[in-house]
Amino acid sequence: MRENPNRTFHIQGIAWSKTNEYMPIHSEQLSSLTDIKVRVKEEVEGWGESCVFEMENMSKETRRLKVFFLIEWLACKEDGVGVLSLSKDTFWNYSGKRVAITNIVSCAGSVKKTIYPLNLKGLKLWKKSLTKGSLYYYPITNGLNMMVYMLDFTFKPFEVKQGKVYAIEGAMEEEVSNLSDRIKNGLAFP
Repeated sequence: MRENPNRTFHIQGIAWSKTNEYMPIHSEQLSSLTDIKVRVKEEVEGWGESCVFEMENMSKETRRLKVFFLIEWLACKEDGVGVLSLSKDTFWNYSGKRVAITNIVSCAGSVKKTIYPLNLKGLKLWKKSLTKGSLYYYPITNGLNMMVYMLDFTFKPFEVKQGKVYAIEGAMEEEVSNLSDRIKNGLAFP
């Protein structure tokens, strides 16, 4: 991944297998371990960032793959609050006069979400999540945080699946929410 000085978010994808092996989804070694080829395209826009991914089962066998996406809002400060909204099925972050929303569009069999504080407790929870391949429910946190999505995919032989993780930053909650809805519904072309 190349670094961009205009980034407002850091989005990272990590693949996890039942043998407790994990690696970045853009790693070339992933295909040799799982028989699943992953293509990732990161985009930085004026409204925020996105990570579009496509995964293809390269084998004649059914394959399973669990993928974690970590999102950190780089503008979040100690005064920030992160919330998992059940009504909108999104993450909201508030810091100062700015607001951010993150969401995912995918065809995963299941999608789980949590928000971990970026402190010792949160990092220990993340380490446990990565070790066990599961998330610990944490719906709200103060201060710096990371939003975590866990996607569980089952691939038929040679099947291709796609998805998109996106993060939007703005000054007005309604504006950010409307753009998120348009992206999720495929009406915006970010």
